Amino acid sequence: MINKFNTKIAGLCRKAILKANYVLKNYNEVIWLIGDGRSGTTWVFDLINHDKRFREMFEPFHPEFVGDTDSLIPHQYIRQDDSNENLTDLATKIFSGMYTHPRVDSGNRSLLYKGLLIKDIFANLFSYWAVSQFPEVRPVLLIRNPFSVAISKSKKKNWFWETEPLNLLSQHTLHEDYLTPFEDMIRRVSSGKDYILNQILIWSIINYVPLRQFSPGSIHICFYENIYKEPVREIAKIYRFVRGEHDTSQLVIRNKIIERPSRVTGRESNLLSGTSPISAWKNELKHKEIDDGLKILQCFGFDNLYDNNSMPNIESLRNIHEFA
Repeated sequence: MINKFNTKIAGLCRKAILKANYVLKNYNEVIWLIGDGRSGTTWVFDLINHDKRFREMFEPFHPEFVGDTDSLIPHQYIRQDDSNENLTDLATKIFSGMYTHPRVDSGNRSLLYKGLLIKDIFANLFSYWAVSQFPEVRPVLLIRNPFSVAISKSKKKNWFWETEPLNLLSQHTLHEDYLTPFEDMIRRVSSGKDYILNQILIWSIINYVPLRQFSPGSIHICFYENIYKEPVREIAKIYRFVRGEHDTSQLVIRNKIIERPSRVTGRESNLLSGTSPISAWKNELKHKEIDDGLKILQCFGFDNLYDNNSMPNIESLRNIHEFA
């Protein structure tokens, strides 16, 4: 009884502190990190907030764990000019810092903050709509090798993922705007009921759409693999995008933060296991599965996104990202 009382009091105090920062206008800078699940978003989230200057908002648009989003479906697509009053009201509270929730705010322990850092794994398909409505938000899209993502999800099948590509195809506006050319392929892959290939297909859709929507410079694209190799340099690029700062030479992120186990997976970077999270996927899939996955990626223009060393080539996105 005493523990429950203390927990309740602590929750009320935290809520009061977070709202006080809103009153003090401490949330003017808003970074929104989006990406697929199992892409390292939590680890990168922690690197961006290595000095704890930001108030963290952990997956406030999650369709399963946040009750206020129960009208959302996984990977909900919303057109730029669509009207969605419920989501607009919620997004207004989230992006202003007014919103509080025990899960969303679980990582906050400070008294004062200088900005909001928000991360989501089901928001890619309405991110363009949201940023159009809230232009103060600075979006950052994190991409990780789809084979690594698919394998990682397959090891956490009891977690909340979208597993059926046809559910994306059934969203009428998404189908009409982007998926019509891929319909036959989506149905064919889905009918095969291969978990890995389904995840690669879902990865392709939820990354293809925002890359087509956002114009270059209006969203920062970063890769898990590059951050793993050079975390300080890549996090500095995010700061430059958000703040327009050119001199980030003084940025320091301590190794214990870089190597700290992710709060949701135990170890995003596999540093303790002795395996590389960049290339380990090659040893876990059959050749046919890799070939079939590459065919899916090729349909969307992602076939050359990663080289033989599993490192990304952002220039290969030019035909998709500069189309907008």
